Amino acid sequence: MPALRFTRRALAVAAPAAAAVLFTGVATAAPPQPMGTAITIGCLNQGSLASLTSVTAQPGPEAQPPLAPGHVLFSTTEAMSPMPAAGQVTVAWMNRDNGRTGIVDLTGTYPNLSAVVDTGPGNVLATVFGSVSLASGPLCNSTPATGSVIVG
Repeated sequence: MPALRFTRRALAVAAPAAAAVLFTGVATAAPPQPMGTAITIGCLNQGSLASLTSVTAQPGPEAQPPLAPGHVLFSTTEAMSPMPAAGQVTVAWMNRDNGRTGIVDLTGTYPNLSAVVDTGPGNVLATVFGSVSLASGPLCNSTPATGSVIVG
């Protein structure tokens, strides 16, 4: 258990820095904001006891990828190998400034899932959660990743 706690703390510090390096945009755009790392624990994953998925939120407006003002691109990516065979990830969000809310499933090929959401401008709180399945068939839930993003 102490090793898992150490790993979680190390990832909490390293994941935002890695996301900033991996997801750079134009100089005038706000960088993708780390939402945390979702941890799937308890499923044997190709010899590992846990898998890690990093979650980011890119607020618009943005030139690359093209995002309109008032939109957010929620994305997941592999944070540590090995990765599960498949996953289903959902984002529940609430704009604290305009009252808009929603729930959206991320799409793509796991672990690189994403969805663009029309939140409107404001302070958006979001929780990303889901489940993963391994090639051998077990289904496991991930810990949620929660954060906020300021959308222009």
